[in-house]
Amino acid sequence: MNRISTLTAVVACTALGAVTLAGCGGGSTAAPAGPGKASSAASLARLVDQSSAVAAGPVGKNLPSTPTMDRIRKRGSLLYAGARTGLGFSQLDPATQKVSGFDAGMAQLLAKYLLGKPEAKLQSGGSDTREALLGNHTVDAAIETYSITPERAKLVNFAGPYYMAHSAIVVKSDNTSITKAADLAGKKVATESGAGKDALLAAAPTAKPVLFDTASEMIAALQQGRVEAATLNSALLLGATAGKPTVKTLPATYGSNPFGIGIAKDDPAFKTIVNQFLKTIETDGTWTKLYDDTAGKLIKGKAPTPPATGSVEGS
Repeated sequence: MNRISTLTAVVACTALGAVTLAGCGGGSTAAPAGPGKASSAASLARLVDQSSAVAAGPVGKNLPSTPTMDRIRKRGSLLYAGARTGLGFSQLDPATQKVSGFDAGMAQLLAKYLLGKPEAKLQSGGSDTREALLGNHTVDAAIETYSITPERAKLVNFAGPYYMAHSAIVVKSDNTSITKAADLAGKKVATESGAGKDALLAAAPTAKPVLFDTASEMIAALQQGRVEAATLNSALLLGATAGKPTVKTLPATYGSNPFGIGIAKDDPAFKTIVNQFLKTIETDGTWTKLYDDTAGKLIKGKAPTPPATGSVEGS
């Protein structure tokens, strides 16, 4: 099982009050639930804190002037499109207004590399608006489990990939007929347009995609019986399934979802800067520390190796 699917399994198991992955398709990895209590998304999110990794992050030297760099320098902060409900990756705490997770930390590290300080400001933006936000320069970057695809690369530039996820499948807890992607053939499956739908149809060409804007809407449709399964990259499904014992995430995953940092198409020089940033944090150990302190906090084991920059089509 890959790292992201294992993390999804942890959330699914702890939502049921389990203390290990045994019985959920995993081994004996300890889950972060308290004795006799089911873990909610909120309690799991409290384990995540990227501040130490960000504090140790590098600062870029002699960075060139580009249109995006000039806007960031003048403003004194990085504006980025990101998520607010991505457990382990980018989740907003309503009480503190702080955003925690791997992607949130990546945005702060990028801001520190560019400006010498981690001034990263999260802007509204979803899967249907981020290309427009980048194109009209409302944001400087999109950092939100943003899967690199050749189609999206026609609209934006991608730095990276900086993380490799996979597509996960969620079904009702009592469902025993769906165990893998091939079982989705001919079935109504909740997903999103773009990478989610494309991955589904590549794995099960006769599946019947039912499109939603968010992972939470997909899980709600599954619980209500409007679809037979939900599928999306497993990072996005973490928060949507936590604390919901009526659904389960299958151990089997499929396809690949390389996450990249989206950048405006009209500033290729800025992409070069961001790629250098990614290479730097991957080489000096910052990437691994960030993972260990965020998504890696929800599971035990060695952090994955980051994918090579430019290693997928569209990057």
